[in-house]
Amino acid sequence: MSAPKWYGAFLVVNVALGAFSQLLPLYAYFLGAGAGEVGLLAAVGSATNIVASLFWGKLADLSPRRRPFVLLGFVGVAACYALLAFLTRRSALFPLNAGATFLWMAAGTATTLLVLATFPKERWEREIGRFNAYGGVGWTVGLVLGALWTTVLTRVVGEAWGLRSLALLLAVIAGGAGWLALRSIPEPRSPSKRTGLFDWTLGVGTFVVERLRYGPTHLVEALSPRQLVRFLQGRTAFGPELVLCYYGELLSFVGFALVFAPFPVFLRQNLGWPNEWVFALYVAHHAIGIFAYEWARRAIARWGHRPALAFALLVRVGIFVGFAAVGKGKGAWLLPLLFALAGITWSFFQLATTALVSRLAPAELRGQGLGLYNAVAGLGNVIGAALGGYLADGFGYAAPFLSGAALLFLTLPIFLVESRPAS
Repeated sequence: MSAPKWYGAFLVVNVALGAFSQLLPLYAYFLGAGAGEVGLLAAVGSATNIVASLFWGKLADLSPRRRPFVLLGFVGVAACYALLAFLTRRSALFPLNAGATFLWMAAGTATTLLVLATFPKERWEREIGRFNAYGGVGWTVGLVLGALWTTVLTRVVGEAWGLRSLALLLAVIAGGAGWLALRSIPEPRSPSKRTGLFDWTLGVGTFVVERLRYGPTHLVEALSPRQLVRFLQGRTAFGPELVLCYYGELLSFVGFALVFAPFPVFLRQNLGWPNEWVFALYVAHHAIGIFAYEWARRAIARWGHRPALAFALLVRVGIFVGFAAVGKGKGAWLLPLLFALAGITWSFFQLATTALVSRLAPAELRGQGLGLYNAVAGLGNVIGAALGGYLADGFGYAAPFLSGAALLFLTLPIFLVESRPAS
């Protein structure tokens, strides 16, 4: 079965998103930001998703239409990227990142739900993997574009306008993706049955790899201390096994963000890499991740969801220890290989956890379960991104790298606990 045409619009917008993922921290570093400030910048973006997922989810719940939300998201990020070119104070990057994230969430509310609505349950892993691969292709192209653009233009107009002109280019690309979305995003022919708020948080950008993660939306309707305790005890409609899975996910994303939030600054500040080398390293990471989704699907079919997930975490423990060793001047030539392995393990982790949550959640709560998956991931990224940068500034880069490795190792038993098979 061929992929829906609207996948192409998300491929194109991911070109802009992928390049911007590194442009923002590199531009912040150019303006004088340290690792702590760059980590805080990433945390602000993740925290914004807590509010944004609720806001757009509430609006989307009132309408069966998809296209207006997608168009607003695409055009919104295009406007924010264009504005970046004219900012000269790093304090202005915080509201800009929050605004771009908030507007992107309008598009993210519908994406994965569209995938799951288009294909039968037995094809979910394959189709989620293909959807993420489309996003990965665009993301990788964006990183290549960023590397080439900053290499050539920086030598002609200097680093400042080399980075700013890239922002303008990304704005044009995001706008073009909006035009493609206008022509291809399907709309229901008749009003659909109203769904819960969290059904619309399901598609909160699951393909936008490590930088886009979100906050605890499921708990907003249950803010009383007693309800919070009940959730933490697993006394919910999701049951204790799925809640335990969320605990493991939260710790995993804290560990990921501890390492990857300050990583671009680590490359520039500690290793002295130029901007184009930073982009090139992320190209290797995401390019191999495109192919790894198929490897992950086959591994899940052969081993099961939990063993594939544990494999990804265990390998990442070794990768993060390797990053710390490189920071101490040992085996710097291994860094591209380690980063490529990080791309492979992300594909295994993301596909296994998304599929596991889909199958553990009751059918009538599947949208809520997947929405909560994105929310918990965001909370983990807020915590990890904020801590990672300040650990790097205060104790050196080995501190967040080794802390992330230790946290993932401690998380392994949580994911391996199984009281019933996923079906």
